[in-house]
Amino acid sequence: MTWNNFIGITALLLVAGCTYGPPQERAYIENLLVRPETLLFAVAVRYERFQSPTGINAFPNGGVPYYLEQAAIVHLVDVSTNEIVEIARIEAPEDLQTSFGVHLTGWKKEQVFVQLSGCPGSECYGNLVQFRHIELTPEAAPRQISSRPKNTDDSPGTLSRAPGEETYMRVSAGSRVISVRTEDSEHFIYRYIIQNSGDLVAIKPNNSGQRTR
Repeated sequence: MTWNNFIGITALLLVAGCTYGPPQERAYIENLLVRPETLLFAVAVRYERFQSPTGINAFPNGGVPYYLEQAAIVHLVDVSTNEIVEIARIEAPEDLQTSFGVHLTGWKKEQVFVQLSGCPGSECYGNLVQFRHIELTPEAAPRQISSRPKNTDDSPGTLSRAPGEETYMRVSAGSRVISVRTEDSEHFIYRYIIQNSGDLVAIKPNNSGQRTR
C-alpha cells in the first residue's frame, strides 16, 4: 500500500466515523421565582434539540452533541388554578450558543426579568461569557433591556413566613420536578414536572401524594 493510498483510506474512515444519532430533546429547569404576595411563580427552562455523536465523534468522553435548536423557555404558573402559560420561548442568539444558559433575575409587578448567557466561540469562561437581559410580561413580546432594574420586588428568601406576609407560598425545584407548599406548617408537595419537549405540566392527582420536607 502506498502512502497516498494509506492517507486516503484513513481520511475515508475519519469521514465515515463523523456521524450523529437521531434527533433528541431534553429540557431542564434552571431556576424559578415566586411573585411576592401571590400564588404565581415563573420558571426558566433550558431546552435543547440535538443529535448525539457516534463513531469516532463519541471519543474520548462521549463527544459534543450537534445542536439543532437551543432555547430559553419561561412558564408562568398560577398555583391556585394550576394554569400554566408559556410566556416566552427565546432562541439562543448566535453569540450565546456555547454554554447557553437562562436565569430569572427578579420581578417588578407583572414584569419578570431574564438573563441569557453564553459565548460565541468554542470556549466559554471568564471574560468570554456574554449576557443579555430580557423583560417579559404575559401580554407582550420579550423586550431586550440594558440590565436588570435595581428596584425589583424581593421574592421570599426563607421558608418561614415573613413579618406582614399575607399570601404565603414557597416553591422548590430540581432539574425536572417542582414542589410547592402554600401553608408554612405543611410539607412540600410535588406539583409540576418538565417534559423533554420543554412543556411544563401539572402532576396528576394520583401522583401528587409524594412529599418531602
